[in-house]
Amino acid sequence: MKPVSSAIRHPAFFNRYVEEVKPSEICGLLETSVNSLVQDLNIIASVDSTFAYAPGKWSINTLIRHCIDAEMIFAFRALSIARQDPHPIRSFEENQYAIESEKAYDLQMLVQEFVHVRSSTALLFKSFDEDWMNRSGITDNGEQMSLLSIGYIIIGHWLHHRKILQTKYGVGL
Repeated sequence: MKPVSSAIRHPAFFNRYVEEVKPSEICGLLETSVNSLVQDLNIIASVDSTFAYAPGKWSINTLIRHCIDAEMIFAFRALSIARQDPHPIRSFEENQYAIESEKAYDLQMLVQEFVHVRSSTALLFKSFDEDWMNRSGITDNGEQMSLLSIGYIIIGHWLHHRKILQTKYGVGL
């Protein structure tokens, strides 16, 4: 099933992620994204992961940790919407998460974790009924966010950071 534009509902902030993804059936996109992510992470595994392109900017390790954290949060949001949880979808402060997660990372462990998280996300979406993709929740700012949009946001979030790794960090992806 290709996405129906009315099923794509999310706060405008997330447009930059959703627009990174070509419209198609979300479960297929997520499954394909696992393989693409593995290829990207295999390249990243060979770089200096402590590198930050400017003072005060995240290291590659921290950027990867951020992507993992964000994906786990988005997967929880998707599960909440799928199960029709009536509570608002909470936002999170990415910089606070990054500060609190600062440590000497083992890049190989981060790579392995990210692949497992993405694989888990793909399986989670596969477990949802197709007609649930139109379900939505309300954010803590009162905006709608659909289950389908979250799938696109998850994929597009990595693609957004992948471009940053290429352009700002010089990683040859």
